[in-house]
Amino acid sequence: MRTSMGLISTLVLGTALSLPVTAAQAAPAAPASAAASSCHGLITKAYSLNGKAISASRAGSFKKAAKRNHATEGKIVNALAACRHARHRAEIRHALDAARNDIQGAEHHNKKAYVEHDRRYGRAALNDEYDAQRRLRDAAHYS
Repeated sequence: MRTSMGLISTLVLGTALSLPVTAAQAAPAAPASAAASSCHGLITKAYSLNGKAISASRAGSFKKAAKRNHATEGKIVNALAACRHARHRAEIRHALDAARNDIQGAEHHNKKAYVEHDRRYGRAALNDEYDAQRRLRDAAHYS
C-alpha cells in the first residue's frame, strides 16, 4: 500500500511539473491584506510608543519621554509609507501628519523641560502627546 501511494504521488507530481508555469503561478503577488496589516501594525506600534512617552512625561522623566517621542515619530514615518495604498489613505495620512506634528512639538517641549528644569514645558509636551494619541487612534480606526 505504501509503495502505491508513492507511485501515485510521483505520477501526479510529474504531470504537474510537465505543464507550463504561468507568471501568476511562478510569483504570486502579495495580497492586499498584507499591506493593510503592515499599515495597521505600524500605527499600533506608534500608538504604543506614544503611550510609553505619556507615561514617562507623567513621571517627570522628560529625557526618556523625548526619546520615546523620537521613536514614535519614526514609526509614524514608516506608517505613512506603508499606508500609501490603503483604502482610506487620505484620512489615514491626515491623521498621521497631524499626529507627527504633535509628536514633534512634544519632543521639543520635553527637551526644553529637561534642559531648563521647567515643568510647564513638560505639561505642554504631555498635552501634545495626548493630542497625538487621539489622532493615532483615528488613524488606526481607518487602517
